[in-house]
Amino acid sequence: MKLRNLLMLPLVIAAFTFSACGNDDDDKTTITNVPSTIVDAFKTQFPDVNINTVKFEKSGQYYTAEYHANNNNMIEIESWFSTDGQWKMTETDYGKDLFLIPTDINIAFNKTEYRDWTIDDISLYEYPDATKNFYMIQVEKAGQPDTALYFKTDGTLIKTAADTGADITPDTVI
Repeated sequence: MKLRNLLMLPLVIAAFTFSACGNDDDDKTTITNVPSTIVDAFKTQFPDVNINTVKFEKSGQYYTAEYHANNNNMIEIESWFSTDGQWKMTETDYGKDLFLIPTDINIAFNKTEYRDWTIDDISLYEYPDATKNFYMIQVEKAGQPDTALYFKTDGTLIKTAADTGADITPDTVI
């Protein structure tokens, strides 16, 4: 009996050891590995955000900074910076909640033919040129292709398009 327990001990240790291993292969980097131009640009652009809560990642020719709005874990934000420290875009992800976005966008969405579809995600995209800012509401309905609706910040519907699931970057043309 003691021998059996003794043989089980390495198996239990191995199980705990391997279950603690993560499978996070993202190119996430700590603040100490991010160029100071990016960190300084972030601090300048978003002075109210606690820099210690930000996760930086290198995404192609950009650095992204991921964080939550005002300690609200429901609202995720990702800001994009060029390698020379220029702010290029911020995506604010509101999840599925129409009540987190401005009333003008909510009203405009409810005037579309998609108002009865299920909301999959709502995001705001902001740029240095505020005239390019827009909301995207992704919707789905059984038997129909997923659709993305693009609204100007004043509630004007820009367009609807098939939702391909492709990420929007600072280079994406809407």
